[in-house]
Amino acid sequence: LVVIAMGVVGGTVAYLVTNTAPVVNTFTPGVVSCEIDETFDGTTKSNVYVTNTGNTNAYIRATYVVTWRDAEDNIVVSVPDGYSYTLTENPDSNWTKRTDGYFYYPTPVAPGNSTQGSLLNCTVTYPANPEYTLSVEILADAIQSSPESAVIQAWGFNPSSGN
Repeated sequence: LVVIAMGVVGGTVAYLVTNTAPVVNTFTPGVVSCEIDETFDGTTKSNVYVTNTGNTNAYIRATYVVTWRDAEDNIVVSVPDGYSYTLTENPDSNWTKRTDGYFYYPTPVAPGNSTQGSLLNCTVTYPANPEYTLSVEILADAIQSSPESAVIQAWGFNPSSGN
């Protein structure tokens, strides 16, 4: 009986190994990334949006840094004489600004889509033959939107309440 049982078990295992198709793992890892889209005509930066370039819905936050630069791209400490700019933050009121200096987009952005409403508009006034340029650098982050606790833990921002 033992020999017959071993033969049946061995034959069954051999049959399953040779005649069962392998299972293919189709798991695709999530990718979270973003990039800045903007319009700049030499004196005015506008239509500043953030596009979700990842493959999953993401929350977006952004901030900006304004500096004056000389011809060698060195940062100038103070505003040069004869130069000025006007900057309007969140002109369309689509972002939520927090005390940490970041603007938070309140809803998840789908892959391939962009935030709505410009982050800022900035216009610079240069004198004749300018020696300096204004640099307005936009910095953006993206984080997965699900679970919502991920954005709360990482950024301390609760999208449901806007706080």
